[in-house]
Amino acid sequence: MALDQAKPAKEFENALRRLGWLSAYSRQVLMARHLLRSFAAISHPDDILSSVPGDFALDLFRCSITILAGVNRDTQQFSSPYDPINRPETHHLAYKRKERIFSASIASGMPDIHFHFGKGSGFGFENSNEISVEDGLLSFEIHAVAKNVSLTTKVLADRRAVALRNEKLWRDLISEDQADALRFFDNWYEWAGKNGAFWREWYQGFLDGKPLDWELQRRVALIDDAIWKAGPEAVAEEIEKIRAKFDLEKRIENLEAELRRATVNRHGIGGNKPPEMLDKSPIAQELIIVWQPLEDLKEEISKEDPDPKHLQTIIKTLVTVMKKGFAWCLKKGNLIVDTAIKWAIPASGTGYLALNPEKLVTVIEAAKKLLGIL
Repeated sequence: MALDQAKPAKEFENALRRLGWLSAYSRQVLMARHLLRSFAAISHPDDILSSVPGDFALDLFRCSITILAGVNRDTQQFSSPYDPINRPETHHLAYKRKERIFSASIASGMPDIHFHFGKGSGFGFENSNEISVEDGLLSFEIHAVAKNVSLTTKVLADRRAVALRNEKLWRDLISEDQADALRFFDNWYEWAGKNGAFWREWYQGFLDGKPLDWELQRRVALIDDAIWKAGPEAVAEEIEKIRAKFDLEKRIENLEAELRRATVNRHGIGGNKPPEMLDKSPIAQELIIVWQPLEDLKEEISKEDPDPKHLQTIIKTLVTVMKKGFAWCLKKGNLIVDTAIKWAIPASGTGYLALNPEKLVTVIEAAKKLLGIL
């Protein structure tokens, strides 16, 4: 469906009514994307300090990330009511069905949006002269998700909504509003300082059609209510811990994959089990001595509150392992060169860990970063 409809307001009205036919999940994804585009309407720096309180902006972020990361399908913290029930003219995003956060409506005869904060507080924008690009995009996405969907095939729309999350917010349209929306996050970042860094990066991902890792977003969305209510600084501190732990997990995965690959090259074995000692080969010994501390590290960081002392001990063990690799190679001299080539390990020097320290080093550095945050 093209965005330049002859009667865009009527098309928007039809789209909002069609939105009422979809499941709560599809409605919420579509409305969350409309919310993210609507930041263009509140991009002036004065809005951050007066019209849009900083904590309320955080509520908007939380609502969006909770819905788009899929967390709301389980927690149902946010709802998507609409009215009137029989012919919807206004759709909302609300916290626990009581506190409205954002609305899109055609009740006035032209599309409008409204941000709500506090009881009876908030402000809205009505496009009284012409339909906006953002309204056209919402209409387009509703029809794309709802195409050929009936009351018995809403799961089809849900699958489309899942895929839609990875599309650019403005798709391939050129609009000044995109820069305006990003300016909101720049201004909010200026207001919040380092506490706004994650959200600026998070929003850029949606603009580019390359969202931050969905598992990372899921973990941020699951931050406890008490922390969200404590404000931007508390949330930022928790996000820093989440990202440090998440980054460490990824680096461990990469190193373990490398260890398995090296073992397969040497022994022709695979699977999900740790490398087994098949003979007295020095490199196999190196691979095994690093595996157990990695397992210990994974177990420790899987805890809600990792023990800093235990984490520090594991880091020291990994550093020792790396030093032993270098020491062994120095002791053996050039003998390992031919052996490494014969074992098909991609190295051109003396020993696996000494010649391939990068992934182990990144694990150690990421673990140190997490330790500094705890």
